[in-house]
Amino acid sequence: MAPSERHRLEKLPWHAPLSEWDSQGVDLLIIRRGESRHPVVFVECQGMRYAIKETTPHMAEREIRNLREIERRGIPALSPVGSVAVAAPPIPIEIPGIPGARDYIKGDRGYTVTRLAPRVIPHVLLYRLPLKKRSKQRILSAVAVLMVELHEHGIYWGDPSLANVLIRIDGRRILAILSDAETAELFPDSVNDELREQDLALFGESLAWQAEDLRQAKGLPEDKKVLDDRDYRYFERRYRWLRREHARITHSKGFDTLLQAQRFLRTLHRWGFSLAEATERVFKRFQVTTVLPGWYQRRLYELLHISMPPLYAPRLYQMILGHQIMSSQREKRPISIEEAARDWYERYHLPTILMLRRNLSSDQEPMDAYFDIMDHKWKLSQKAGYEVSIEDAILDWSMEAAETGELGKVDPAKIATWWRERQPVAKALEPPLIESEELEPLLSTGEKPLVRLNEEQLEQKLPEILEKGKKAR
Repeated sequence: MAPSERHRLEKLPWHAPLSEWDSQGVDLLIIRRGESRHPVVFVECQGMRYAIKETTPHMAEREIRNLREIERRGIPALSPVGSVAVAAPPIPIEIPGIPGARDYIKGDRGYTVTRLAPRVIPHVLLYRLPLKKRSKQRILSAVAVLMVELHEHGIYWGDPSLANVLIRIDGRRILAILSDAETAELFPDSVNDELREQDLALFGESLAWQAEDLRQAKGLPEDKKVLDDRDYRYFERRYRWLRREHARITHSKGFDTLLQAQRFLRTLHRWGFSLAEATERVFKRFQVTTVLPGWYQRRLYELLHISMPPLYAPRLYQMILGHQIMSSQREKRPISIEEAARDWYERYHLPTILMLRRNLSSDQEPMDAYFDIMDHKWKLSQKAGYEVSIEDAILDWSMEAAETGELGKVDPAKIATWWRERQPVAKALEPPLIESEELEPLLSTGEKPLVRLNEEQLEQKLPEILEKGKKAR
């Protein structure tokens, strides 16, 4: 691996199995994961997040080679960092049918090390997200896109499942990213029909055990089906439709020059991986006749030093008033509007704005998204019977707003061969984030610099702010 990566990772306890890393003092990222043949942990080292899988030295090297080739072919996948081999004593095993006889197998351990992109959501998505019909279809459609891209570019998956993908939601679109390539087989041309059908059948089988794992994790009764045959049939239909779409794309006239490719890259985010644009909601101003024009804006600035647009100021103030009423009931004492405003700002407003900074695409209206999320959080909490966190509300709202499915007029994976300085496909296809200047007026003076943090700095700072909000409750 590169010297910079080695430097970040060298202090990890490689001498111990992953199951012991927690007791070795490693601060593991709390990420729920489904059943897996191999132990997997997620760690953060010097601001970078890594996925580390324990296997054999041979399989670790093989998977890194596969990931590098898959990335070269332009498929969204985890970014390969390298492999680690650790020598260990042979492991004795009993020989069946011969009492007292033992054989020995190699005990050496291998580790596959990959890097997580800042805006990629690990497997925890399936355990935190209310798996409504629309959410499931969006995830399955994104996985269908990934499987078509793999097959068309000569990659037989071999172990397709929801446990072997990560999800990136950029505020409008969903991208499935390959996270396990140990069993992948690579061919010079597209995968034949027999192997395609095998991958489809294996994915269908995987949904059965994934459904049971999810049911148990969510504490649902045994007769509750989280995923069923209807979900697989939807996935299969999406796959076959996308394959036909891919064939149509392949036989259409594409781009022949680097200039055309560069122009295409600049506009890719406007149409890539999307069946339809999310519907934008227009919020009407409250008709209040007992206050003068501009009063809500002035009052919000007095309370929080926030410069709210006049269209949205009344609604924001109503939120604070509602929080004041609920806080007074909960605390069983009168809560002043000043105290309620500050508490609401720290617990809800600031974390939401920073999460929008991290997740919102540049073609989205931040205030519309903000109020949409607040409404969505209230509805989810009302249905669940308890307060749903801001993180979960934004995740579920993003799934509701996002679309996926079309491959576009030109196959995005083909672009990989046009880049002079190659970069991971998931990064190249990532739409630009919203400009920080659009969010600055929504924060108090002291917090305005937070929206100008780069992605790595924001990833480090945001958990502290979210944790502060939780402690305040």
